[in-house]
Amino acid sequence: MKFCIKTYCTKNAKSTDVSFLHPMARRKLTPVDKTALCIMNECFSSLDEKNRNIKIVFASQYGELDNLNKLIKQYSEENEVSPATFSGSVHNSAVGQFSLLNKITKSYNSVSAEDVTFGAGLIEAVLSADDDYVLYCFCDALTPDTVHGFGCIISPHGEANAELIGNKLYKIDGDSQCIF
Repeated sequence: MKFCIKTYCTKNAKSTDVSFLHPMARRKLTPVDKTALCIMNECFSSLDEKNRNIKIVFASQYGELDNLNKLIKQYSEENEVSPATFSGSVHNSAVGQFSLLNKITKSYNSVSAEDVTFGAGLIEAVLSADDDYVLYCFCDALTPDTVHGFGCIISPHGEANAELIGNKLYKIDGDSQCIF
């Protein structure tokens, strides 16, 4: 599957910068949230004002696994869960926060498809790019220290410069090079 990417970035937990968020908003973010928000912000910033109300596709195999483990432990010990921790444990918490922060009114989807989540999310994003740009963000972590992510703006215009083969993304520019 070939398509056009306007811009892309990759991040891990150590390379995130969420200084664009209010300090109170940063306080309760998980490493996955921080990485995803940083990726989405970097890609989104490449768009001009008229193209900023865009569809978003977020993909994660495990989502907020660390938060989920905390909730299960809390429930087993106290027979209740913290509403604040619960609200941050949903699969699309980062994309929801991002759309609110940037006043995005178009739809967003969350995708989880086991070990092919990256490719499944990217296919969803490409198919969603009918006449508008689509922001795609993949972010995952088995532990808070192993967060990694990729984001891009899919363009419905322009020549194909990327190709999804299996669950890997290749940049097409004479020499095919795996970018994620």
